[in-house]
Amino acid sequence: MLNKRVLITGATGFIGSRLCEVLSLTGAFEPRAFIHSTASAARITRFDMNFSVGDLCDARSVDTAIQGCETVVHLARGDARVMRKGLENILRASVNHGVKCFVHMSSVAVYGNNPPSESVCETARAKRTELEYGNEKLAQEHRVLHYAKRYGLPIVILRPPNVYGPFSGFTIGLINKIRSGVMAIVDGGKTPCNLVYIDNLIQAILLSLWSPKAIGETFFVTDHETITWEQCLEDHAKLVAVSLPRVSRADLVRIPQERMIRDSLRMTPRILLSGELRSMLRQIPVVRLLEMFLYNGFQSLSLNTRQTIRFCVNGPISFARDGSTKGHFDASDNLIAAQFRTVAHSNQKARRLLGYTAPISYLEGMALTKAWLRYSRII
Repeated sequence: MLNKRVLITGATGFIGSRLCEVLSLTGAFEPRAFIHSTASAARITRFDMNFSVGDLCDARSVDTAIQGCETVVHLARGDARVMRKGLENILRASVNHGVKCFVHMSSVAVYGNNPPSESVCETARAKRTELEYGNEKLAQEHRVLHYAKRYGLPIVILRPPNVYGPFSGFTIGLINKIRSGVMAIVDGGKTPCNLVYIDNLIQAILLSLWSPKAIGETFFVTDHETITWEQCLEDHAKLVAVSLPRVSRADLVRIPQERMIRDSLRMTPRILLSGELRSMLRQIPVVRLLEMFLYNGFQSLSLNTRQTIRFCVNGPISFARDGSTKGHFDASDNLIAAQFRTVAHSNQKARRLLGYTAPISYLEGMALTKAWLRYSRII
């Protein structure tokens, strides 16, 4: 229990808020939360802790925030400017103020959605992939390592996978996608769903700040159990009493990237012909007469012509192999695409060098998550 002051960027985010809570409740370190504004800081302002309000992309704000801090945990994320200029500012300030340990939060996404088999451990070389978020995180890692090599900054890089638990964007997003019918189990869901419970990740952060063996190292931070996507998705579906569809990769569709003019022209007829809009417009007598005229004209057309018009407006109807209609499952959706990953990243290095124990099991983590979802009235 060193009780050193640690600057936390991204302190109002999911991981940052939990880290501030743990540090405030345990006294393990004295946290200073670097926040953009107090508007999003309700979760942590209930604690008697130090705050610094500023902009990560403003070098002066960063320099003011870091004064008197011996360590930094960099959790901030955002647009490209925050991810690049913000990181540059905090790295430069850390060097100027002689920070003793800089913990940078990266991600297993640096290996993309098709990681090489050797990425079971951290020594596997990461390179640019089709996953833009992973590419951004990889570029950040390179910048952090540059500061370590050129300026001697003591750095630690953590690579967690999907972080679940109370307040988790992964958890809430998964629940919402299951409810909205856009989530499916692909190819039986037999691939590993790399997970880490939020408090296990917090343990890894604390150990990184404590242990001299952590300096200069990169660690995967995962739970001990290897959970399949099938189990993860089914467990979440049970929380909302939904039966998930099962599809093969061949059944997936790739929804094209949105294009302003083309998609506007395509969607306009659908909106104009939607029942909701028509019911409102029918209150206007002249519109009601016009609709009746168009409807009678439409009905006078041949069946083939009517079907062609419906196809142009509504798009094709998709059928499953058994002949039943089915929903569209987007192959590029992050939680669909993640089911193609065949590698279970190992936390052996974190266990060996940090003494990482991942104290919360998957069973306990899901029970805590369920309790919070109910308390928050999400389920």
